[in-house]
Amino acid sequence: AHSPGATSRFLHSLSCANGMHAVMHRAAAGPAAVVRRPSASFNTTRAVSGCHRQVDATVTARVATKRVFKPAGNSRASVSVQAAHHEAMQAISDLAAGGIGLPCTIQNCGDQIYRSTLDLDLRGETKALFTPIGLSLLLSLGFYLTITPGVLGGFVDYYILRPLLGQKRYTIDDFVIGSKLGEGGFGVVYKATGAEDGNAYVLKRCKDYGEAEIWTNSRLMRACPDAIASYCGAFYGPKEGKSSPKSGSIWKKAKDAVIGNADDDEDDPLWLVWKYEGSETLARLMDDKDFPYNVEPFLFKNNGGVAIEGEPRGVRRKAEIIRVIFAQITANLAAAHGTGIILRDVKPENMIFDPNAGRFKLIDLGAAADLRFGFNYQPKEFILDPRFSGPEEYIMSTQTPEAPPTPVALALSPILWQLNVPDRFDSYSAGVTLLQMCLPSLRPDNNLIQFRRTLEENGESLTDWRNKLPSRMGKKGGPDAEGFEVLDLDDRAGWELVKSLMSKTRERRSSATSARWSRFVQGRNPVVSVLDSLFGASPDEEDASGGLLAWLVFRVARSGTNREGGFTEAQLSQFVEDGEIGKTEDASKYLGYVASETLAKYGVDRLARTVGPERAEKSIGKKRAEASVDADDAPTREPGFNPFRALNDGLQKLRGEK
Repeated sequence: AHSPGATSRFLHSLSCANGMHAVMHRAAAGPAAVVRRPSASFNTTRAVSGCHRQVDATVTARVATKRVFKPAGNSRASVSVQAAHHEAMQAISDLAAGGIGLPCTIQNCGDQIYRSTLDLDLRGETKALFTPIGLSLLLSLGFYLTITPGVLGGFVDYYILRPLLGQKRYTIDDFVIGSKLGEGGFGVVYKATGAEDGNAYVLKRCKDYGEAEIWTNSRLMRACPDAIASYCGAFYGPKEGKSSPKSGSIWKKAKDAVIGNADDDEDDPLWLVWKYEGSETLARLMDDKDFPYNVEPFLFKNNGGVAIEGEPRGVRRKAEIIRVIFAQITANLAAAHGTGIILRDVKPENMIFDPNAGRFKLIDLGAAADLRFGFNYQPKEFILDPRFSGPEEYIMSTQTPEAPPTPVALALSPILWQLNVPDRFDSYSAGVTLLQMCLPSLRPDNNLIQFRRTLEENGESLTDWRNKLPSRMGKKGGPDAEGFEVLDLDDRAGWELVKSLMSKTRERRSSATSARWSRFVQGRNPVVSVLDSLFGASPDEEDASGGLLAWLVFRVARSGTNREGGFTEAQLSQFVEDGEIGKTEDASKYLGYVASETLAKYGVDRLARTVGPERAEKSIGKKRAEASVDADDAPTREPGFNPFRALNDGLQKLRGEK
């Protein structure tokens, strides 16, 4: 038996000998027998230097001895020998460049000789880690696993975090139950004190959907704990007349109850436990006539308890407070939707305020459906509050099949989500909540129900509803005057957001994430903020703080006019949608606001605006002389119709009539 090293040296020498035999055979055959093919270009680093030295010595000796076949005095034979010698040298050169391999590994008999035992890097044949097709497939798979509701996140949460973290076990003896905080259709809520730690807790004795609330609170506490009230756990308390509750896993009991395996007559009452973080809901806070100023000190602790320093109570300050509240609401909803949970019961009553943290949080999650796993969801079952829900009753199509086993439901959840956009169900409720915060007349239940009835009669058109409101409601001093001003600030940022959230068609509604990044919530487009930081303020508007936005708005406002302002095409379209051309009231209402706020600081100091004279004549019925304009303010007009100038001319006419 030979050692591995001896075997390797034997094969190596045999390889060299076979290679030299082929070379000498070609050299001896003469130029007529040699037909050379172009040799492939190889990297000389493929060859093994020791092998080459051995071949060089052997070939030199054999070529020298082969000269004995040269016939003396024959010039033709001498030429043949010289040619053979040249062939031999060329063959040796090719051999050195191409490398040497075992006879079984030599391919393309001739000059191309490969050595299969060399490293792929040395042979220059290293394959790419990912092919374009493979990389595309991996990216597509990664995208699918991470888009809402998140297959990958669901796998980690369900199979790793849930068993690992579990939840704390309590008994009724761990608490001293105190006063009753409230009661609803799903249970009774009490304030309690921990028997051992003395901390304040909230206990809810569930009447219905308690198991679903356990699931939803546990899921959201792992995924987004800041979005909901701090959930601690649950336990089954003994029924009246029993000394102790039934034993067993609370998770198993909850699951059995959801799938209908539990016997309701024998079930012990279910209790849920939260940390006490406050007792005031958004609904109760809105009942206060001082809203939203009653929460201002808690929301703006870092700013001295004031929304805008130095700003008196009014539209701007109220708008800032409502903006912060709604930003928290949309952030909570976006976090819940991101983990696949649709709440189905979004309303001010289900938003608790934590004064210490200065945050609104979601509560009462028994109606929530987990579409990542299909938990608490039945295709033909709907849970909603008709005061706040959209025109549709179901969060997904009734043709959607019932939830399959958990792994299958998890894998298919992104497809169902993208086809049905179920999160828009909650978007509508958020829009109604924003309207309530701005318009005090919609806060009483009777008025809210009447509002929904009127909205339905008008085809779910907020524009028609607003146009048909009594003039006293929106006029100065009216109950909703300041609220509409809040919605109309910054080129109707709030009103546009409400309309997008409450669109009749589910697919056209804004998601909670989109609302979170809207102009109303952010104050300005975040992209423009980035551009402002890059470009800074333009030279001729150094006193304006808008930067690039100031530059753009300034020129849009001046387009076609002097410094008295104008309208963008979108603003003109908005007027056509929202206002009736023939009504002077509409002209003031829907066009006058444009320069009152945003454009005023960009040099637009004239608030008078209306429709073009031609359209005004048709609606009014007779022609009026144009009101005189001061020579200093009158722009130089060139021939041709200018729609922006016509708007101002028309308003002057209407003002002259009045």
